Amino acid sequence: SNRIMAESVNRKIQEYRFEQIFKEFSKPMFLYALSFVTAEEEAEDVVQEVFVNFWKDKTYQKVRNEVMKTYLFRSVKNNCLNRLKKKDVQRGRLDLLREEVVEEEMMKLNDALIQEVESEIDRLPEQTREIIRGVFFREMKYQEVADLLGISINTVKTLLKNGIKHLRERFAERMDLFLIIMLIK
Repeated sequence: SNRIMAESVNRKIQEYRFEQIFKEFSKPMFLYALSFVTAEEEAEDVVQEVFVNFWKDKTYQKVRNEVMKTYLFRSVKNNCLNRLKKKDVQRGRLDLLREEVVEEEMMKLNDALIQEVESEIDRLPEQTREIIRGVFFREMKYQEVADLLGISINTVKTLLKNGIKHLRERFAERMDLFLIIMLIK
């Protein structure tokens, strides 16, 4: 019966030690977790998980006091990073889906708008029109366009800026589509 008594006392000491560790570190661990995950409930879950494993694996008996804090905080960090990694994988899948949808939409991008942009470009002053066509559709460098038109590179930049500004205003409510067209080239 002495042995049973000793085991019981020993368990009480261990539980007490565990409680003290919990009291001392749970709050700072929670705040540390919050620097990785934004939701408070998730930060609480992290701390709880770390302590559950800490108790289950009897790690609190094996880890020396001086490294206790380091051990606990590292566990919090790893737990948070694992959670974030899982979220990233899910987010990655969503992004892929989103990209596919956007691509489909772009494929279906109405020819009417492209026609509108084309005819709006046609209405621009000749040099501006040539600059926009050269830079956006033929992917020419500013210097190449300048040489072609026999004007300075600064004039190219100024006219290009004015031309884009005009088109931006003209297609203000459909700027996203306009930019897509400009980028598709």
